[in-house]
Amino acid sequence: MSELTLGLGRKRRIDIWSHFTYDNKHNKAACKPCGAKIAGKNTTNLKRHLQTTHPEIHAKIQKTYDDKDDHGPSGNKASAASATQQQAISTAFLCSSKYKTESKEQQTKEQAIARWIGHTGLPLTTIEDEDFVLMMEIVDRRLTVPKKTKMSNLIETQYEHERQKFKERLAAARRVSIGLDLWTKKGLTASFLAISVCYFCVELSKPVHILLALEQVAHPHTAQSIKACVDKCMQEWAIPKQKILTVIMDNGSNMVAAFKKHHSRRNQL
Repeated sequence: MSELTLGLGRKRRIDIWSHFTYDNKHNKAACKPCGAKIAGKNTTNLKRHLQTTHPEIHAKIQKTYDDKDDHGPSGNKASAASATQQQAISTAFLCSSKYKTESKEQQTKEQAIARWIGHTGLPLTTIEDEDFVLMMEIVDRRLTVPKKTKMSNLIETQYEHERQKFKERLAAARRVSIGLDLWTKKGLTASFLAISVCYFCVELSKPVHILLALEQVAHPHTAQSIKACVDKCMQEWAIPKQKILTVIMDNGSNMVAAFKKHHSRRNQL
């Protein structure tokens, strides 16, 4: 019986209805193989009858239906392609959008840039360089390169954190050795005093040598000015005098005079 005689509604599945006839007067479907009458024209009821009474027919119908799903009609292919395209557009939009200022990704990358600037000693203007901004755009287009003010604050915060960490390690050391070096620029335009410390780090289980300070000193380079500069540095880093084992320096008369008492005391010990 044609689909039109079945009345209005959604299209009937021909693979199932080919095994039934429909009596519109009594509203019953008759099974062709066995003649069983089934009330109504619900396709699910018809399929259930084939599954329980004619399993070989039901298996053949199910296999045909599964094959159609595997190969997919053109409509399903178009839907799948549309979904894939929509997903690609969403992914592209997500990749092009910027990180939020407070997001973990943005803050982590800002910290990495600040650490790089701080450790290399590069000027803050580096982050405003067009090539640097272009490079970061290629590395991560979602990143917003921070301004100089924010970068300066990040570097200062990291410096204080590292400074506190070194102070704690110095506090745990039993003895330390201080190293000094004084030099003058060409043309005698400026002089600098470098103060470093050597000690065995308990936390790292190895000897460590770090620069504590690099101070510009004014002429004349007297023993008193050098000693005052070193004392100030020791106070800032909380290094007591009794913890200083040796002071390593050159044989300059001003250097020797600055720590003559220290050497005398050590010799007496």
